[in-house]
Amino acid sequence: MARMRDAAAAAVILAAVILAVALLSAPPSGAEGEPGFTCKGIHRGKAQVDPNPKGLAPVAIGDSTMILPIPNLNAVGYSVNARGCRGFRESINVAAKLKAKRHLPHLVLINAYGNGGVNPSLIAEALNVLGKKRVLGLITAYNADTGEPPAPDTDVLLRAARQNAHRIFVLDWVKYSLPHHTAEPAPGAWFLPDLFHPNFTGAEAFAQFLARGLTFARNGRFP
Repeated sequence: MARMRDAAAAAVILAAVILAVALLSAPPSGAEGEPGFTCKGIHRGKAQVDPNPKGLAPVAIGDSTMILPIPNLNAVGYSVNARGCRGFRESINVAAKLKAKRHLPHLVLINAYGNGGVNPSLIAEALNVLGKKRVLGLITAYNADTGEPPAPDTDVLLRAARQNAHRIFVLDWVKYSLPHHTAEPAPGAWFLPDLFHPNFTGAEAFAQFLARGLTFARNGRFP
């Protein structure tokens, strides 16, 4: 058992290093020392464990903030579909395509309002795509342009969760990470210089925080 855990941990580290090398080799797009998070290409990762034994592993659909944490999210039980510059509407389209292929799980996380915002109509559309038998998890974000907390329209997420308490829950990443909202190489920093994307330490913290949502991963479980 110990050997299996060690092997799994080594796999996560190796995947993170490979992903980091790919990001660092991309054209620079932000502050000095920041990986080049471009808008091109979709980054995917498959859950290494399935917290929904009788169904599909939950999926996290997001923007560039989810790219570096992919191996960490896979390790805790999320499959990931992320793309730089992705907005909320595109995330809905990704979910719709998964549903059409019968690959949409019971739990769907969306972390993509930092690019273009979100409104009640978009959230209603997301719920319509998911249907009443699935759960939508929404993640708060920092301002993509300034790194300041929180991103515009965060109140829309919180209001939607209150109005749809049995279908939506919010994981407040901004509130949770705020004590570490400093840029590396500062001690205890969880973020890159843009204060929007997590660094390696922040990526692991991000995944562990999102693991709280796995309470609703099993078919039939709701907030």
